[in-house]
Formats: sequence, structure tokens, C-alpha cells
Amino acid sequence: MATTGKVLVTGATGNTGPGLVSALCAAGVDVRVLVRDEAKARPLRAMGAEVVIGDLDRPETLGPAIAGVAKVYLLTWNGPTQAQQVHDFIRAAKRVGAPHIVRHSMWGSPRSRIIQQGEQAEAEIASCGLPWTMLKPTFFMQNTMMAAPTIANDGVIYWDMKDGRLGMIDVRDIVDVAASVLTGDGHEGQSYVLTGPAAISFHDVAATFSAVLGREITYVPVPGEASLQSMMGMGFSEWVSRGYVELSEGFSEGFASQVTGNVATLSGHPARSFEQFARDFAGAFRSAAVA
Repeated sequence: MATTGKVLVTGATGNTGPGLVSALCAAGVDVRVLVRDEAKARPLRAMGAEVVIGDLDRPETLGPAIAGVAKVYLLTWNGPTQAQQVHDFIRAAKRVGAPHIVRHSMWGSPRSRIIQQGEQAEAEIASCGLPWTMLKPTFFMQNTMMAAPTIANDGVIYWDMKDGRLGMIDVRDIVDVAASVLTGDGHEGQSYVLTGPAAISFHDVAATFSAVLGREITYVPVPGEASLQSMMGMGFSEWVSRGYVELSEGFSEGFASQVTGNVATLSGHPARSFEQFARDFAGAFRSAAVA
């Protein structure tokens, strides 16, 4: 591991943040996290991270979080202010220093409003004059956790992906890659698309769950409008829900059907398969209570 200075992690209470903070702290890295909620930050502080309270939607709070850091893991939400958050963060960063921005971006069809915002953010980072690296993961295997209740209760997984195949990635592999990039050298100006080891469809997902859980799991494709209403019913905004439906439309047409070897190259181990993910988290798909 190369010697690195203080690292700031944004989005530290989300999908990848806690695992990344844990990995960096375990490696002896001086970690600072930017969080909005003090209560949610307690586990991160227990790991050894320095906690700064702030908000990417409040630019005036960003300076103290960025001051003195050498690298930033810049993760924002997937909502309509994503590009604005990145714009404000870069302005604040340039006022207080020149940190290396490791952007947690995304890989999906540009027909999605979420990807459009992400591409706008990437363009600004690439032209801002600060050192940068782009990490572009595709669909998370952990997203299938949203289907855990119907898998556990009914043996059915509903999704709006038709027969599309895509290189789903385990969030743990994103964490491993991010930790390697944040503690290593030679990644400036590089953009890495991150996928799992194989392009699979939701038919394959259902077959894998069937084998792992020991009972038949069926995949039922649903229209995008049904998926939209379901996500809004779970509390997602209409803008974000439509963005995810648009992503699924691209995935269903094979947008992300190619895989890369970047996880193995950057992390030093092969990307986890969907079967490994399913076995590791089988309990969540067996028990309706856990789901």
C-alpha cells in the first residue's frame, strides 16, 4: 500500500461508504467522513474515522470537511441535484486545496436522467484542473435485496429488465477497488468501468437463487410503469424512480452486456460471482422477517 494522506469519504452512510471506511481504517489510513446525521455517524466514528457534519446540498459546509485532505472519495446521490453537488464540491475543494478526486460515478445508458447527470458531473471533474479518477460500477448485485420479500414469501422475483444481460457487480468489489485506488498511485486521469465476472440476465439470477435456496424461484418481467409505481410506493421520488426505469430500459437492451477485468486488475482478486453473492446473503432471501 502506498503512503497516503488524509482521505475524505462522502456518502459514508450509504451502500459502499461503511465498507470503504472500515477497509481504509483497518489499513491505517487517516479517514474523515462527511455526514448529515450525527447519529448515523456513530458506527463510523467507532471504526476510527473523523466525523464532520455537513451536506453536499449546503456548499458553505464543505470547506471544513475538505481542508487538509489528500484524496476524496466523492459519492453523491442519484437525484436531480447530483451534478450541482459535484460542481459545488469542486469549487470548495479548489478554495482550500487540491485533493485528488476519486469519483464514484456509474455505468449505464445515457437515456437515463441519472446517467445524464453523472456524465455532466464527470465532465466537470475532468476539466477542473484537479487530479481525478473515475470509478464507474454498473448494476449492484445488492439491488436484488429489494426483491427479498417476494423471493422469500412467493418464490418470485419481479423486475423490469426483460431478457437483458448485464455485468452485475458486488458492492464489496467496489469497496475493494476504491480502497486500492485511494491508497495507491498511478490512477490519475483514468476511468474504470467496474463489472462482475459475467453478463447475466434475471433469468440467470432466478436460477442461481433456485440452486442456492433449494426451491424454485421464478423471474417475472414487469412493465416499466409497474416498476415506477412500486419504487414510488417505497418512497423514491418520481424523478429518481423514472431515472431507474430508464436505466432498466437500457440494461434490458444489452447496454451493459460486456464485462471488464478492472476489478481483478485493481483489487488483486477476481470479481465475485452472483452465485457467491447469493450464497453469502442467502439468509436475507430465505426469511420473510429478515427480508
